[in-house]
Amino acid sequence: MLKQFFILTLKGIRYRPTRSWLTIVGVIIGVMLVVIILSLGSGIQSAVSRTLQMFGSDLIIIFPGEETNPLVGFLGGQKFREKDLMALEDIPGVEFVMPMEVKIMNVEYKGEKKTVMIHAAPWKELIKIMESSQGVNLAKGDWPDNNQSNEIVLGYIAENSLFKNKVRIGDEIILKSKRMKVIGAVSEIGNQMDDNTMYISLDMFRTLTGTRQVAGSAFVKIASGADPNLVAKQIESKLDKQEVVQDFSVITPEKANALVGSVLTIVELAFILIAFISLLVGAVGIMNTMYTSVLERTKQIGIMKAIGASSDAILSLFLIESGMIGFVGGILGIILGVFIAFLVGLAAGDMGIGGLFSFAALDFYGFGVILIITFITGILSGIFPARKAAKMEPAEALRYE
Repeated sequence: MLKQFFILTLKGIRYRPTRSWLTIVGVIIGVMLVVIILSLGSGIQSAVSRTLQMFGSDLIIIFPGEETNPLVGFLGGQKFREKDLMALEDIPGVEFVMPMEVKIMNVEYKGEKKTVMIHAAPWKELIKIMESSQGVNLAKGDWPDNNQSNEIVLGYIAENSLFKNKVRIGDEIILKSKRMKVIGAVSEIGNQMDDNTMYISLDMFRTLTGTRQVAGSAFVKIASGADPNLVAKQIESKLDKQEVVQDFSVITPEKANALVGSVLTIVELAFILIAFISLLVGAVGIMNTMYTSVLERTKQIGIMKAIGASSDAILSLFLIESGMIGFVGGILGIILGVFIAFLVGLAAGDMGIGGLFSFAALDFYGFGVILIITFITGILSGIFPARKAAKMEPAEALRYE
């Protein structure tokens, strides 16, 4: 009997393929979003953790603006006075302060122009932070030792693939109409933004841009054994007394982890909400399709009842059909979601963000739960149309035109 129900169900879906597939699409979208979250969630957290490790556990970051939007703070127009930042070195537990500027600028090499991120800081402090706190070393050449010289250090991508012609140590790059000698290149960091960065001294940056004795942000190196949270509170207290930047953020490694965790949670909740809405729309679509199916097959229902089919059999037939629509949508949603997550992982890998997607990390138990949920959703959506079909009187159904 069950086999016959499935055969009749498949025939019913094949009878109106366009409407059935449009209904299934609503389920596919919802399932696909959930699967993408499941497939990329652990990879995103790992990638973010690796990125946070680059900041170093002994560094505190200071920038203008709210901590919930650090990019705007780094690239915004507000600047700290350098003397206010350097005064932080008087705080117990602070080893040194590195004022810095980050700016997108145009560069030219052998007639080819590109836009890159320029990172400017005093060489001495920059070398200490990159090598001792961030674990980034030179792959070629040397670090500059003169803040007044026209020298530049390139990131891995900036050296190897940014321009058609590979940049070599000793070559010149034109930065804002000024010739800069390439003196070094750092090893590969692992993400596109950092690997595509070029480094110059803060003094040279000020010469190029015309700014004087200000800095957009700063790294504070914490002395060994000092409590970063206590030092951060003292930094906040001292910066509160300066009057140039009213809103600023002081981010410790612990706070950075918490901030990223909160952002990821919000993103996941947003995707889950969208997925829930899509599933709800899909459920409504299934219900609408089943109601239409009942009307279209009224005469067929009457014939089935006339030859002995019970109301329970009719009810089961339509419930299986609605459940199958949800189940098929779930299967296709899982396949499409994994495929899209795989493509996102490939694209992220090309941009230097590795390990975002892995087949080994797929949650097949979670996929099984998704299929059960979509099947149950289909059945629940078909209850009312199925009950309507089951309650039809044979004589009335046979007279239906």
